[in-house]
Amino acid sequence: MTLIDARRALAVAVVAFLPAFAGLSAAWGQQEGSLDERFKAKDAELQKLRREIADHRKKIEEVEKKEKDIAGYLAKLDLEEKLTKRLLSGISEKEDMLTEQVTVLRRDLDYSEKVYDRRLTILSKRLREMYKNGPQDAWQELLQAHDFADLLQRYKFLSTIAERDANLVQEVRQRKTDIAHREANLTESLAQATLSRREKEAELTRLKENERKRKKTLAELKTSKGKYQKRIDELARAERELQAIIETLEQERTVEPQAWEAYAEKNFPALKGRMTPPVAGPQVRGFGQSKHPEFGTVTFNPGVDIEARPGSPVRAVAKGKVEYASLLPGFGNCIIIAHGQGYYTLYAHTSKIFIKQGAMVSGGDVIAEVGDSSAGASNPFHFEIRKSKKPLDPAEWLKR
Repeated sequence: MTLIDARRALAVAVVAFLPAFAGLSAAWGQQEGSLDERFKAKDAELQKLRREIADHRKKIEEVEKKEKDIAGYLAKLDLEEKLTKRLLSGISEKEDMLTEQVTVLRRDLDYSEKVYDRRLTILSKRLREMYKNGPQDAWQELLQAHDFADLLQRYKFLSTIAERDANLVQEVRQRKTDIAHREANLTESLAQATLSRREKEAELTRLKENERKRKKTLAELKTSKGKYQKRIDELARAERELQAIIETLEQERTVEPQAWEAYAEKNFPALKGRMTPPVAGPQVRGFGQSKHPEFGTVTFNPGVDIEARPGSPVRAVAKGKVEYASLLPGFGNCIIIAHGQGYYTLYAHTSKIFIKQGAMVSGGDVIAEVGDSSAGASNPFHFEIRKSKKPLDPAEWLKR
């Protein structure tokens, strides 16, 4: 076989191989491009979800630092759980995509390495041919033509071989660069897969912590509800006992009506709207029915609750006689003053009492000190006005 014949055979092989390779490369490129688009879309979705969860967790932390609204707190935990489960589902989908991407990249890398090996084999063979036949200028090949047609054919093949030689060298270099690029992509995808697994593990731990908080909060709610119910029962007993005390006082008043005139306020009803509050401080619970925000229990408050500074003085609102000055279960240290005409005022949750039962007092006299006598209690000061056994709304009587 002459040199020109060898070159013709090699050129034909190269020309035949290149179109097939180009078609396969295009197919791989399309597949990889589609996966990349899906991956980017999923990553954007997860990033948005992560921001939403981070914002929500910040709100939960703010609630945890303050006195908790149990219902609202549980609702926030529920929402975080839903968002976290969505994130976990998204991470799982991303892991599937990464697995698919790694598979494609490994297959593509394997294919690229095979193509590179083939190209290198062809190039090596070409270099061996050139070395074996020695250097020969193109004009020497052309001079060996038998006729003009053979000359044109030799020129055409020489040009084709020269062009294919250059392309072959370029493709070998390009393929080597491409392999390095795909190896880097594969390493990055594997690193992302590791990060996704770690994030998934962290979110699963967070989900378990969320469930622990939920159970703890529900247990606290159950305990609080039990204590609240106990307090309601205690107040009901205290109300019955208070009713019994006033009923006894009313019986004594009706038996000896004249005996009350010496200490009674001459016109107690005239004080309505002009009465100085017994303590200074904001009202935290008014008169009448109220519904507990967490338990939904409806209770009746026969007076008003005032948030006064512990140790501040408690003053009698009008002239009268101290009929009760002792501990009353449910009310702590309690004072009941009779003002005549069937009117009574009650002062509850005091730490110290400065007067005794039977003492006469005038409006403005200091009779006690604010502060609950019960151990560990933090009940606000409680004030009532009654006409016989009927509670009246203090807001209509106290000066604004």
